[in-house]
Amino acid sequence: MTQARSWRDLLKSLAAEKARAAEMGGPEAIARTHERGKLTARERLEKLLDPGSFMEVGLLAKGRMESPGMPPEELPADGIVVGQGAIAGRPVFVAADDGTLKGGARGEAGARKFLRMKQLALASGTPYVGLLEGSASRIQDTMSSTFAGIGSSLVEQHTFSGVIPQAVALLGHCFGGPAFHAASSDFVAMVRGTSFMGMSGPPVVRGGMGEQVTSEELGSAEMHFRETGQIDYLAETEPEAVAAVRDYLSFFPQSCHELPPTRPTPDSSDRATDELLGIVPENLRRAYDSLRVIRAIVDDGVVFPLRGGFGRNLITALARLGGQPVGVVANQPMELAGILDWRAAYKLRRFVELCDAFHLPLVFLQDVPGFLVGTKVEREGTVRYAVAALLAVARATVPKLTVILRKSYGLAYLAMCGKPAGADLLFAWPSASIALMGPEAAVNTIYRRELERSPDARSLRAELETHFHGASAPAAAAERFLLDDVIDPRDTRRVLIRGLAMVERKRRRQLGFKHPIWP
Repeated sequence: MTQARSWRDLLKSLAAEKARAAEMGGPEAIARTHERGKLTARERLEKLLDPGSFMEVGLLAKGRMESPGMPPEELPADGIVVGQGAIAGRPVFVAADDGTLKGGARGEAGARKFLRMKQLALASGTPYVGLLEGSASRIQDTMSSTFAGIGSSLVEQHTFSGVIPQAVALLGHCFGGPAFHAASSDFVAMVRGTSFMGMSGPPVVRGGMGEQVTSEELGSAEMHFRETGQIDYLAETEPEAVAAVRDYLSFFPQSCHELPPTRPTPDSSDRATDELLGIVPENLRRAYDSLRVIRAIVDDGVVFPLRGGFGRNLITALARLGGQPVGVVANQPMELAGILDWRAAYKLRRFVELCDAFHLPLVFLQDVPGFLVGTKVEREGTVRYAVAALLAVARATVPKLTVILRKSYGLAYLAMCGKPAGADLLFAWPSASIALMGPEAAVNTIYRRELERSPDARSLRAELETHFHGASAPAAAAERFLLDDVIDPRDTRRVLIRGLAMVERKRRRQLGFKHPIWP
């Protein structure tokens, strides 16, 4: 009886200690968090992971904070929840900061927990998800927390870039360490109005630079989505941001040593896309929404855009064709007529590297009048970004299929995966125009003096442009075998799915690590 009571007492004490640790900042802090429309770390994990799948480690770890003139303070679980769970039945390692305890800032124990999850993710070839909030390092124990885990985890993160998928949701004030972790990750989501990211927060900026600034001005979610391009997804609520992480990972394999998971679909591979004839105008000067084109082609019309607010003249999105995850790159005529600038080139380069690292075939939909030119463009270093994008496309070894919808001019033809950039299959619609430059620009460049001297410049211009239109028609390229086929737009879905099947063995021969995904 004595031994039994002893066990009961021990187990009761253990359960009570774990319950205290699980509460992190306590009921009052949790209530304040809910009042701000935010969730605790455990509530976020419940929405991220399959029910009942989470196995936590490090719950009994404690932080210890000592401030001058203040009694030492013990911090349960050191403000972070870590462990393994499942998303759609597939394992993931997770780390979730809890803002109810010291705003989510970590000490030595928390930093060790954070680093350990990343190490386990890499060792087991399993995706890693971070639900981050806070500064990542408590000033009171900067040395121990930095050397124990924060600095090491940043270095570690780069060693498995391109090896396992990394997804992060920034769910509060994330200055310093969390911002660096986000920039080193493959996918980043933020929440409008409650998520902030930057090198340092307002107090540090005020103390170091004397600049009075708010978190919103320093690094709002809207700013990073529209202006810096440092995040992929802008959510309205925390549950939406967490759901976006789930959706994102569904397109990717567990590691670079596997192929992406296929998904059965009722959408027929032979479905005709008649609606494309009504979406894309024959007139090359008329704009249209290329996102509608993508939705018409892919399985069930489901598209997951990445960095949709940045470089809006180019769409980069995840989708499926015949159940197979693919990366789609499409020019967007609704913005800058689809022309490429440095933002679009940067966005293109990073997306291609992401898809190539994890074996997602690439589908390019071309309607591009070229690269933007002018003095402003040169000062922005567009040439450098353009070359980086072109090299990324040419270097990618996944299957690459290209469809020229309308305009395909100059070096932008190469950057959008023309034949010399390694397109495995290159198709064109009958409406395509393929040339070094558009007919209007070609006539202005070559025949400027003749037009100035002509008594009927309008008629001469029309005649010359008609000639260039004929020379740039897809039939001329097909005759020289510079493209593989001129297709009926209504057959685009069927042609792409069959084309992917044709070159499927190419990526099966190249499984394994290829390259990091550079920030």
